[in-house]
Amino acid sequence: MDLALTITNKRLQKYQDLAECTNMSISNIMRLLEFVLSHNYSKHDSIRYKQIFGCAMGSPISPVIADLVMEETEETAIATAPHPPK
Repeated sequence: MDLALTITNKRLQKYQDLAECTNMSISNIMRLLEFVLSHNYSKHDSIRYKQIFGCAMGSPISPVIADLVMEETEETAIATAPHPPK
């Protein structure tokens, strides 16, 4: 999750039109994102469980965060590959 938060913060810093989309600061967005991703609970047989690894299962934000991480990973891999694809 640390990688996901770092990448998301980096992308928000680069996004020049953020002020047109929201009046929230990047630090507030990051605090809310961290809260949402780290406070995921489920219930099975009347027992509550807290997810302690990875993005929140079933949360609408999880696929978006996963896409950001994969995009960054692909870009880094291609940029540093000894024989990048054409």
